[in-house]
Amino acid sequence: MGEFVSKQVKMLFWVSVISIVALHIRNLIIGDSKYNFLLWNLFLGFVPLLVAWLVQRFESVLPVVVFWAGCAFWLLFYPNAPYMISDFIHVDRSESYVLYDALMIFNIAILSTFYGLYSLKIVQNVVAKRYSLKLANIVVGASIVLAAFGVYLGRVLRLNSWDVFTKPLETFRIILEHLFPFSENPQTWSLVVIFSALQVFLLILVYGMYPNGKDS
Repeated sequence: MGEFVSKQVKMLFWVSVISIVALHIRNLIIGDSKYNFLLWNLFLGFVPLLVAWLVQRFESVLPVVVFWAGCAFWLLFYPNAPYMISDFIHVDRSESYVLYDALMIFNIAILSTFYGLYSLKIVQNVVAKRYSLKLANIVVGASIVLAAFGVYLGRVLRLNSWDVFTKPLETFRIILEHLFPFSENPQTWSLVVIFSALQVFLLILVYGMYPNGKDS
């Protein structure tokens, strides 16, 4: 698996470079920088991959509390990866270069999503190695659902990952208000279901890229 993952990381690196260059070329040609926010969103999408790699790298020496704290920190930022799929709402259809902008956003959004999916795979492998595959699969399932809700919090309610630290009580209150009761929050639960299903679908495709359908 190590060689395969190494190839995928290299691929993600070069696609990242190409995507950033394409954005800057677009800025030079058009003469504005209104899509530069994509760079920040892409960085936030990369954070969970970095955190997952660090947890994997030092897993053997991490105490139990630190290990799970690292996983929790990863989960806090993981929704930022699939979140970029929703950046399509920024496409300006009135512009003559709308197709280029759409393709650029699509490329960066998919790249960020793959950051997240690979980080999810790393976390699954680490938890399975340290505990069990059953627990690892539970962690993956819970992470997918929580990430879908995180996308709703970010896109619809405009909350950020760091709001948990800067205004925890207000953030917790807002979360509860948009979850319960079920009957009064159909938009929340509909989006959670849709984004959860999308992540599962993409995850199946990513897992299918492993040789012989195996990841180790």
